[in-house]
Amino acid sequence: MKTVGRLCAVLLAAAIGVVLVRGCWVSLIEIPEDGERPVFMAGDRVAVNRMAYGLRLSPMRWWGDVRWWAEPVPRGDWVAFNDPSTGEDDERFIDERDVFIGFCYAVPGDSLWIDSLGKVYRACPRVGRSCRVVELPRKNAYVTLTPDNMQWYCRMINLHEGVHAAIIHDSLCVSGHFVSSFRFTHDYYWMSSANERNHADSRTFGFVPDTYIIGRLSRILYSWDTKVPWYARFRAHRTMMKVSQENPNP
Repeated sequence: MKTVGRLCAVLLAAAIGVVLVRGCWVSLIEIPEDGERPVFMAGDRVAVNRMAYGLRLSPMRWWGDVRWWAEPVPRGDWVAFNDPSTGEDDERFIDERDVFIGFCYAVPGDSLWIDSLGKVYRACPRVGRSCRVVELPRKNAYVTLTPDNMQWYCRMINLHEGVHAAIIHDSLCVSGHFVSSFRFTHDYYWMSSANERNHADSRTFGFVPDTYIIGRLSRILYSWDTKVPWYARFRAHRTMMKVSQENPNP
């Protein structure tokens, strides 16, 4: 009986350890399609370091928005984050939404120039390109509103700031008051795709608030190609491949 009891205790401890590792330290995501080639391929299984920017406690329905040992996301990191496109209109808790990936192109306080073709720069491009200029909001900092950035900020305020905003006669009205600046309550990041033709990035879903960040993509554990015969599906050359930083320069 003592042996059985010890075995049960060991199995229980192992199960608790797996739950803690998967829930607190690392999680595994599958890349479903080839939109992030050449960095990732459909079928890659990628480890996400949930401690890289501080541990966001899960489930959020229990803990709310709590993150221990919070750290900023550096430019160039490949990041896993929850879908920010529906914001507070989504009844699901943040950590229950779909998981997206992208590399961090710009951080809070950076200014971005976006041309008419959707190309994004972190420095003013050459003369001749018509661009809108937006600044990524920093937590508790005021952002000045201009005709160039008003639509971006109006959308972000409605999605993530818990108040209602609308553009009326080329001015921003927030909670019934016209304002020339707005103080944001989150740090916001710009997430980009490895492939410019893949618009599943901040050009489509907007800035990513700090509360949506899950962790850093650290290593491709293994890769499985479902488009070839079963005996050739395992991509041995991608096993334990380290995920490198992207060059965030414009």
